[in-house]
Amino acid sequence: MFSWRRPSSEGVQAVLTAAEVEEPAYDGVGSTAATATPTGYPRRQYQLHLGHGEAVFTRAVAALDTWQPQLRTGITVTPTDAEPRPGQTVVQCLRIGPVWALAACRIIYRLEQPDRVGFAYGSLSVHPVRGEEAFLIERDPAGVVRAKIVVFSRPNHWLVRLGGPIGRLVQGRRAKAYLAGIRSYTLSS
Repeated sequence: MFSWRRPSSEGVQAVLTAAEVEEPAYDGVGSTAATATPTGYPRRQYQLHLGHGEAVFTRAVAALDTWQPQLRTGITVTPTDAEPRPGQTVVQCLRIGPVWALAACRIIYRLEQPDRVGFAYGSLSVHPVRGEEAFLIERDPAGVVRAKIVVFSRPNHWLVRLGGPIGRLVQGRRAKAYLAGIRSYTLSS
């Protein structure tokens, strides 16, 4: 899960193959779609105003569908052609300071509503935390478009547990970077 060196593509593929037969490794699967969070899992929510209108909404949804929140923050997603659809398993490779981490996730659900689109993925055994993260694009009745991230998690590795509040800080910064990635993609056309 953690390494001083960037994991090889073979190593990432081996984690993906093993993860494809696993079930999510946390309580409350699907709870990012509700207001209740499982006991022992702090819930956080982040949002960012993207603009106004149909074109902004459509482009923001395209950002989610092409993994722009992750890719624009330096995270690789394997398989590279993965679509955020229920049942899809992905492995993310990310750098946290001097350390590389692998995070295996499964897409838990996908929302397809006229003014609300997004998905959530949940952690599998090879992941720094246990929990779920939802990426949503919402449009209000006035046409204002916002990106929202809802996450609940707790440590899944002793190193994350040892980091305590630092781990929550890193997760918050990562969520804000995801939102900035969505905004960057949405406004780049």
